[in-house]
Amino acid sequence: MHDPESQHEWLAFDFGVTGICGSYHNDWPLDASGPVEHALNYLGTQADHTSLALLLEDLVRLDRSALSTAELDVLWQAPGDPLGGSPTFGGGEGAWLKQLLPAVTQLARSRGVHDSAWAEPSACMPDGTGSAAMAHQALTSEVLQLGTALKRTRLERPGESVVISREAVEHCLAVVCPELAFRFLLHTFARYDCPLSPGTYARLEEVSRAFGHGAYLVSAHRYLLG
Repeated sequence: MHDPESQHEWLAFDFGVTGICGSYHNDWPLDASGPVEHALNYLGTQADHTSLALLLEDLVRLDRSALSTAELDVLWQAPGDPLGGSPTFGGGEGAWLKQLLPAVTQLARSRGVHDSAWAEPSACMPDGTGSAAMAHQALTSEVLQLGTALKRTRLERPGESVVISREAVEHCLAVVCPELAFRFLLHTFARYDCPLSPGTYARLEEVSRAFGHGAYLVSAHRYLLG
């Protein structure tokens, strides 16, 4: 979602790449032979023109970004099932994007989504000049400051590091888009069970509204209060 002034009705809950990442619950292999098939099955039941365009825009931004394969891997895992149901790709997240992007593109085109809706997203970070990009840039310091709350965690995840996760979010913020980094940040809080103070939670709500999100993107993580 790049324009804070549009598409509100599609953004009440999670969406885009973070939404599809979060769809991999631990029983997904029961209904799909692989992660691409699962994504298409998931999108096939609920995706409309706008949601497909939002997802493709996220995927294109990540695919063309300066994020490393290791950083993409960390970001992909953040919204995944905390019980371990999310598929792992052994650090090959770049290859995974190369598989998912054409599959979703074909689905979107079959539903009449024109490439102009997503194929050439306007520049955001670090030097986008459009009004939406400038609105996102104005929130960069807010998202960066909110990320400092990742220093406190209540859950250790073997083989993972909250420091590395925070650094991946920060790099996404710097070179891709503050709005997308904000969504990954929310899921990183949940992945490490980071306690949120009432002040931090209120600020998350404020920043989310500034990005044009709906009511439930942040409230899905309200259980972290305390």
